[in-house]
Amino acid sequence: MRILACLAQEHDWRLVVLAAVICLIGAFVAVMLFKRTIEETGAARYHWCFLAAVAAGSVTWATHFIAMLGYRSLAPVSFDGPLTVVSAVIAVVGIGSGLMLATLPRRWIATLLGGGTIGLAIAAMHYVGMFAYRVDGIVHWDMPHVIGSVVLSVVLSAAMVNRLRASSAPRPDAAWGLFAAAIVTLHFTGMAAFSVTPLSGLPGQQNAEAFAAMASAIAMVAAIIVGAAISSYLVENRARFASQAELAHIAMHDKLTELANRHSFAEALEQECARLGDNDYGFGLLLIDLDRFKPVNDTLGHPMGDIILQKVAARLLLAARRTDLVARIGGDEFAVIARGGTSRIEIARIAARLVEILSRPFVVNGNVVELGGSVGFSMAPHDGTDAETLTQHADVALYTAKRGGRERFCQFEPELMEDLKRRRFLEADLRRACMREDFEVAYQPVIDPRSGRMISAEALLRWTCPERGPISPAEFVPIAEELGLVSRIGAGVLMQACRDAATWPDDIDVAVNISPVQLLDPRLPQTVIQALTESGLPASRLELEITETALLGNDEAALKTLNRLRDLGIRISLDDFGTGYSSLSYLHRFPISRIKIDRSFVRQLPHDPSSASIVRAIAQLGESLDMQITAEGIETAEQLSFITDHGCDHVQGFLISHPIPATELKQWLEARTASADAATYAASHAADLAVDLTAGLAASGPGKSAGAAAA
Repeated sequence: MRILACLAQEHDWRLVVLAAVICLIGAFVAVMLFKRTIEETGAARYHWCFLAAVAAGSVTWATHFIAMLGYRSLAPVSFDGPLTVVSAVIAVVGIGSGLMLATLPRRWIATLLGGGTIGLAIAAMHYVGMFAYRVDGIVHWDMPHVIGSVVLSVVLSAAMVNRLRASSAPRPDAAWGLFAAAIVTLHFTGMAAFSVTPLSGLPGQQNAEAFAAMASAIAMVAAIIVGAAISSYLVENRARFASQAELAHIAMHDKLTELANRHSFAEALEQECARLGDNDYGFGLLLIDLDRFKPVNDTLGHPMGDIILQKVAARLLLAARRTDLVARIGGDEFAVIARGGTSRIEIARIAARLVEILSRPFVVNGNVVELGGSVGFSMAPHDGTDAETLTQHADVALYTAKRGGRERFCQFEPELMEDLKRRRFLEADLRRACMREDFEVAYQPVIDPRSGRMISAEALLRWTCPERGPISPAEFVPIAEELGLVSRIGAGVLMQACRDAATWPDDIDVAVNISPVQLLDPRLPQTVIQALTESGLPASRLELEITETALLGNDEAALKTLNRLRDLGIRISLDDFGTGYSSLSYLHRFPISRIKIDRSFVRQLPHDPSSASIVRAIAQLGESLDMQITAEGIETAEQLSFITDHGCDHVQGFLISHPIPATELKQWLEARTASADAATYAASHAADLAVDLTAGLAASGPGKSAGAAAA
């Protein structure tokens, strides 16, 4: 009751209201600064502690001083200047010290020490300020109210700190009310403990107008301090939010292309998967890999490559829909999440659009760049309901698209996974086969069709996997090339072929296929020399077969290697002639002594006019260039007759013999040692050259050795 009576009867309500407004506004700002101080670490914490202490101390002191000016004393009043200043310093220093203690690691210690210090600082400021309040009369203090005011200040301040240190996100309004209550209850409870008895004969009038002007000035100064503090808080907070937003953007977007990055893509994919149970929702996942980007990056430089990637990103955004997410997940790897796509036709249409738009040439700084891209996609929930499965299936489809010739798209099918599993098993088996040298070499005889005499044999690589049986060279040789094993395998085939040929008659040569990878290996000449030296085979009896594809894009390096081999006395033949590019240019530039007509032209003889014309033209070309001509794939007597009549020097194929092991080759050769003149032999023994084609086909398929693709 005493407190309410003091507030209602002994104070100027106008100044009380002004003090309350200053207290509420200042307490709110102070608590926001308190919260920021507790959250910060390092040097920043001291910055915010200083700002909070100045703002809170100023508000506390201003509230106290304005309310004290509103007290109606019955005796004349004056103020002690130094003590008044000391009271303000106590508020700032004391609250600042308590605020630092409130940042201690243990919450209960921070509450007791920090809150207690702040409460005591408010009380000390109040009572030092009261000592600066000089009144001409007898002052009386009610100690229970004094003690009660201090206890209330400490308890409310501790509750405020505890609220700010709560494990859950603190609500500033609750802490704000507690701090304002600590200031107000301390002051008015302390004022209720204060009473004055005027000395007799002294005037009791105060200069109310002066006190009101002083209170207004103090309120204005306090408002300026609080305004400066909240302005600093808001400016810094806005800068922090902007910085956080920028960091979040950097964390979720690719710096070069501004597309979503791998992290953002993974989160979005997880979110889309989480929605799959809602109303038959579905989406498509498309993985994109650029074709021919690495050569462009190597030749034009990385800055140019970065520009191209930016242009690629822009095109992908054009090809995708507004609702789709386009992301860059690797160097030249991109992904699209086609949201809301439930139809394979719809997703396939997007994939086709992506392939088409990437196939268009890029013009960069006057350079025309042609890339292209391959796309593989999977559908949710049909192909999977979790991110890992969908990504794996889309990756399998992408791998299939690239193997199929690039610049195409492929959708996931369960059969693709089986093919990939088989390939993975073959990769492991192939590595083991290389370590154990489990490969075999078969030989297909090459004969002179006029005399029937065997002039050479082509070495063909064969592999029988212990778990999966015979594997076609067309299947395992490309895998060996990708694994980097083809040079090792090819060197083994070359060595074995030279050893076997050294046991044959001196007039029979051996032909070994050289893969594009081997041809570009600078160690190839040394490998050939080593094989010839260890086997004792003369270089003149060795013929190396290359394909036109081995020369594409690397003709200078290939020319250098082939010239070194020619200087050793080794002959070079061009295999699969007519199926590649720039054949006439290769015949002119490279040291080629033999042309082998591809079986695709021989197969249609003699009934297909186009094939017949091509074979005649190649034969005439070889004659004019003084090159020998060999026809591959002879399977019928009619083909043999046509080839012989049109000037081909040598033939090979199932009609002559299927590929056979070295031990059987000697027996085959002994059965054909008898010969007559060329014309008689060709006329009377053409039918005898036929063999059981069915048995030959069942026993072995055509193939290439030394790491080259199967014939």
